[in-house]
Amino acid sequence: MAGYPKQFVGIARCGAKTRGARGGRPCRAPAMSNGRCRMHGGRSPGAPPGEQHPNFKTGRYTKEARELSALMRELARAGETMVARVMDAHGLKPPAALRRRRHVKRALAAAKAKGRETAG
Repeated sequence: MAGYPKQFVGIARCGAKTRGARGGRPCRAPAMSNGRCRMHGGRSPGAPPGEQHPNFKTGRYTKEARELSALMRELARAGETMVARVMDAHGLKPPAALRRRRHVKRALAAAKAKGRETAG
């Protein structure tokens, strides 16, 4: 490579496709630890997370909010399953809205299979 300093000769290159004057050829700048040069995303750690981010508004989609939503969904499913199994065990028919739920169907089928094993 003519015209390059000696310390850049054996170093990895960025390789990002350019759109400008180079006409789609790969970038020849030296790559950083993530494989891209400083101009194509090598050095920047990204925007600050959470409330420090300039576009932060409500926190509705933060990691904590998603974890809390997942926990609440899990608790709701467990409650629906428990209600359906208790009603079924007492000879009552669970509401149709619960019977249609896949996790409730599986729990009721497992309870009936377990009842058949103990009875037979």
